[in-house]
Amino acid sequence: MSLAPLDLAQARAAVAALLAPLELDAFLFAVEHTARGWEVRVECAIEGGWQAETILLGEELPGPGPEDALLRDQLLSQLKDRLAACKRRA
Repeated sequence: MSLAPLDLAQARAAVAALLAPLELDAFLFAVEHTARGWEVRVECAIEGGWQAETILLGEELPGPGPEDALLRDQLLSQLKDRLAACKRRA
């Protein structure tokens, strides 16, 4: 789903849907559109503190439909890798 830079509510919903399957214990996130594309900044609980990551997601964010499954899987894999140290719910 190609979102205009001002579609922040839709972008936030798309990123929230990507983060949900990760089952992070505690986290905050913000989404913004920059010259490089959509970026998400995630702060998450790690053993003994917090970790902050800024992750470039690119120009497109996935919608909920099956037509975006490949993009959703790619971005989910990227988020899993970058947030691997974050604590998961028990």
